[in-house]
Amino acid sequence: MLFPQFQKGTVIFKSGARSSASLNYSMTQQEMLFMEADSTVMALADPLDISVVIIGERRFIPVTSAGVCYEEIQAGKGSFFVNQKATLLSKGKASAYGGYSQTSSTRQLGTYHSDGTTVKLNPDEKFVLNIKNTYYLKSGNSYKGFYSAKTLGKLFKGHGAEIEKFATEQSINFSKTEDVVRIVEYGYGLM
Repeated sequence: MLFPQFQKGTVIFKSGARSSASLNYSMTQQEMLFMEADSTVMALADPLDISVVIIGERRFIPVTSAGVCYEEIQAGKGSFFVNQKATLLSKGKASAYGGYSQTSSTRQLGTYHSDGTTVKLNPDEKFVLNIKNTYYLKSGNSYKGFYSAKTLGKLFKGHGAEIEKFATEQSINFSKTEDVVRIVEYGYGLM
């Protein structure tokens, strides 16, 4: 989940209607979730009917019918969008001396039954959460992805060399959103 707990937020529909709810974004399932009064967690239905989801000071824009949302981040005169996707990576199974090995030959499985679904569990396996941010600028009705100064420079046509120079001089790290804010703000300042 993006937030440690469900947060109070507002869903604003394209029709103008508003709804308050306890919300959170599943980075692994890539969908906006809400919690009902009885603690049942559900995904938002018909995400493309939603204009924006506001949680605290943060804004999320639904971009696919499957529920993927991009967070809108202000950067100077404009904004950019980030998709935060998480995957679980196995660090391996428990091995001798308290370590973990990805080549351990022992296999111990348990099962968990819920809502008619059987999930196999590996109780001695350790996982790490890998979060990958993908950044976008909006161009008309489409989103153009960027992941480096070079790809960002192509989106700010005619300013590619300046953006690449800025990235080098400022040691911009595209795995840090605060660095991406700085370089996108610089790009908007060139226009």
